[in-house]
Amino acid sequence: MNDDQMDDDDAAIDRGEPMQEKRYEIRQESNGCWTVVNVLTGLPAASDGRDLTGLGKDDASDIAYALNEDVARHRDSPLV
Repeated sequence: MNDDQMDDDDAAIDRGEPMQEKRYEIRQESNGCWTVVNVLTGLPAASDGRDLTGLGKDDASDIAYALNEDVARHRDSPLV
């Protein structure tokens, strides 16, 4: 687990969320931008046909959080 993943887990604890297996994580790219990644496929998640890449860390984290909430609640996400 890298430091960025630990930061995400710490943020989940700060929000009072239970720790659970995540389907979406964020990854920092070599250019400094962030990507929301589907951990099952290893590919970028997409919304409206656009890969969720080239994001700021806060935006990527918020999107991954929302997607993981939808998965945890077994509901379709409007994002993907």
